[in-house]
Amino acid sequence: MDSPVYGIPGDIVRDDDFVTGLAQETWHLPRNTWREVRKRVTGKGTVCAVLDTGIVDHDILPKPIATRSFINGETVADRNGHGTHCAGTVLGRDEDIGVAPDADLVVGKVLSNERRGSGSSSGIAEGIRWAISQEVDVISMSLGGGSPYQPTIDAIRDAMDRGIWVTIAAGNSGFNGSRNTVGHPAKSGEGLCTGATTSSGAIAGFSSGGNELLWACPGQQILSCSIRGGFTFMSGISMVTPFGVGLACLIIELMRREGSRRMTGRESIHAFVQKICKDAGRPGHDPSFGHGIPTADQIIQLLAQDDLSWL
Repeated sequence: MDSPVYGIPGDIVRDDDFVTGLAQETWHLPRNTWREVRKRVTGKGTVCAVLDTGIVDHDILPKPIATRSFINGETVADRNGHGTHCAGTVLGRDEDIGVAPDADLVVGKVLSNERRGSGSSSGIAEGIRWAISQEVDVISMSLGGGSPYQPTIDAIRDAMDRGIWVTIAAGNSGFNGSRNTVGHPAKSGEGLCTGATTSSGAIAGFSSGGNELLWACPGQQILSCSIRGGFTFMSGISMVTPFGVGLACLIIELMRREGSRRMTGRESIHAFVQKICKDAGRPGHDPSFGHGIPTADQIIQLLAQDDLSWL
């Protein structure tokens, strides 16, 4: 019997922060700089698969072009809230919510409606294979735990070898600077492992660490879509993964426009993302921040180049 895999535990849903409208800009998508980014790239023409607890209809979410549930007895409808929140961060059609608002959406339900969102390793592996068959560009996996499961690792490797960016949460176990705390399947090193930052730019206390990290993205008090309608705040490593996925959609759109070949494999992507990351923590790659924090200012500098060098 394969080990269960859980939607990363420790995500915080604060009902008292529930709002029905967007009264202020969000810290992780400051309007002035992100409006400059969106003059050039919005994720248009890219397809993202969110493998999570499913999705519900929402005013700022696009209708998925494909859906499938891998949870026995449950439809793709999200009764947990985790998947809908993550989808909003990737491509919510609002400048304060979605990183890549013009990307298209594919939804695979690989985690259940239970509060901890349990799902089988085999179901997650099957979900990745299905996403590959849908010809997506990026896969979002805000999940982890359990133990290594080779079919899942093989599916992630296959996707990456095809040029599909598989972005996976590092984990919510914290990091003391020495012992690797990255969870599975991110610990395999086959996908793109993401850590979490706070609004001050510090690494979040809950963020797992290890040499597998690609970068660190916003993960504290992230406003996105609620299954009750309107919007809600969540914090946790699960929130950073869709932010990184949105960035991947922007990068892939730009690459296609420039006629660049598709990046395949983990190494080439690691080499490229250094161009849009501000180094943080120890100089160079480190186990807390990876290559650093991707920022709108760094993306704007990249977009300003007349002759883009991808690798």
